Amino acid sequence: MTDLKFIAQQLRKPSGDFAGTIAEKMGVGNRPLYDLMLSSITFRNHDSILEIGFGSGIHFSDLLANAKNLKVTGIDYSPEMTNLATANNKKLVDSGQLKLYTGNSSRLPFEDNSFHTVFCNMVIYFWDDPSEHLGEILRVLKPEGLFYTGMRTRESMLQFPFTKFGFNLFGVEEWKSVLQSNGFLLVGDLRQKDPVFDDGEDRVQLESACIAAKNHK
Repeated sequence: MTDLKFIAQQLRKPSGDFAGTIAEKMGVGNRPLYDLMLSSITFRNHDSILEIGFGSGIHFSDLLANAKNLKVTGIDYSPEMTNLATANNKKLVDSGQLKLYTGNSSRLPFEDNSFHTVFCNMVIYFWDDPSEHLGEILRVLKPEGLFYTGMRTRESMLQFPFTKFGFNLFGVEEWKSVLQSNGFLLVGDLRQKDPVFDDGEDRVQLESACIAAKNHK
């Protein structure tokens, strides 16, 4: 029981000696979802993009390759992840192409109308009050800007026993309703069955979804 709680806590906010290990596992396990996210986002040259919850940041080079002169910013709740992602992307950070911050998405340290695109993967489960975070995302999105939510379906996540501890799980349609009730206009969604994942103990197949919604102020 204690181990499951510890895993859940680390997934929420990687910290201490275990931070690097959990970041590596998340990077492997969430890669199919991240690829789905990249295929969902509409990239345009010179756009400003914010990722919430970037983890180890091993994917930033893939993100930046989708258009010319993208301005990419990331914010993560864990100082350890900010340090790790900075080390993993030293050239991009030093060049100014990538800016990384530590902070909570319920209080984003950015000006109004800062980003054309905001996205997050596997983050919404840790928002105790989604309205706080979604309100901030709307604030920093430009008019007509897009917010992409990467998630696994509730049924998929229930395969993991640690989700009983501190995870706020959503069905895809349920999350769409949350977005609409917080001022977003739904644009569309993509879903896929991920490859079977084998962690040495269990074999699971997850269903990924990416939901696109617009700031239509």
